[in-house]
Amino acid sequence: MSKSSHKIIIVILLSLFYGAPALCQVSFQFVPEIYGRNVNGLFNCRINNPVGRKTATLSIEVTEKKNGTIVLVRTQPFTLNPGSNIIPVSAVRSATVQYPNNNIGVIIKHNQDFPIGDYEYCFTLNFNVAANEALAEQCFEYELIPFAELNLLEPYDKDSVCDARPMLTWQPLLPAVQGSYYQLVLSEVKSDQNAVEALNYNLPIINQSHLISPILPYPAIDEQLQEGKTYAWQVTAYKDQTILNRSEVWTFTEHCKDATKKLDTLKDDGYRDINDLVRGNYYIAVAYVKFALINPYQAKVLKYQIVELNNPTRKIGGLPKITLINGRNKIKIDLFNTDSFTDGESYILQLQLPDGTEKDLRFVYKDQ
Repeated sequence: MSKSSHKIIIVILLSLFYGAPALCQVSFQFVPEIYGRNVNGLFNCRINNPVGRKTATLSIEVTEKKNGTIVLVRTQPFTLNPGSNIIPVSAVRSATVQYPNNNIGVIIKHNQDFPIGDYEYCFTLNFNVAANEALAEQCFEYELIPFAELNLLEPYDKDSVCDARPMLTWQPLLPAVQGSYYQLVLSEVKSDQNAVEALNYNLPIINQSHLISPILPYPAIDEQLQEGKTYAWQVTAYKDQTILNRSEVWTFTEHCKDATKKLDTLKDDGYRDINDLVRGNYYIAVAYVKFALINPYQAKVLKYQIVELNNPTRKIGGLPKITLINGRNKIKIDLFNTDSFTDGESYILQLQLPDGTEKDLRFVYKDQ
């Protein structure tokens, strides 16, 4: 064997020798956008131990950019097995948790939640001295913004709905979490129940999970709603097995007896205030959408669009341009002559009022 071959072999052996510790290093798995929101979430950390059974203690230090260290956790010794490890329950229960002696420390100690801030989460494993191993440490950074309320949108709470298969909509999870889903549960409310009891004890009519968008067309395979019955519904945002946010429980009643009366009322020339219309749940547009609004500013073009409820990505074209005058305006949007509307279909009018607020009006289109 040549000298050059010997050199190559020596280089390879040296690289493997010095590279082995890097391949065998203990590492951590932690998702701060989910588990970095409170003290208990810190224990949802997985420890990857590539080789050998080891004894170690774990320290977790959480620091905030403006306030410094806000939480310091130390566990009792526990055993790490080869492979992926969770922190043992015994180590979690016996862990000591320290808080700074300041205002933020008092707040976190009281409710266990971290306030808005720029955080760093550092996990350190201290091995048994006899193991003769260096510390294993890994840090994660995250700018924490509390979740906004997960509000239901439609059907409105305690409203009457004339639709046996209504569209169910809610606000999206904010801030968004990659890989999260929604679950929607809808159940009938019996006469001797409240809404929460109905969801907890009754067989759900709808129980849909793994929803990506904050909108659910009523599933065709599920039983349609019955006249005169009241229903409760709730939406939960989650990722894996962790609940991120949950809406309030809302109720609505399936009620169509007055639909004909409403149709007759809307055939006249009356123009109801837009704020009154959007608070309802059933509007029939007979060839036109008619409403009134006040523009306290100078003349300007009304910003609006109409989308089909069963196909929200499809926007209706050919709608008339409407210019608002200063003062009270009676708006009449011609739908009949656009050839874009189908008799009996549901649509949403989305418009921006002169003061910048946005309103959504759901309506059912009827030909003349």
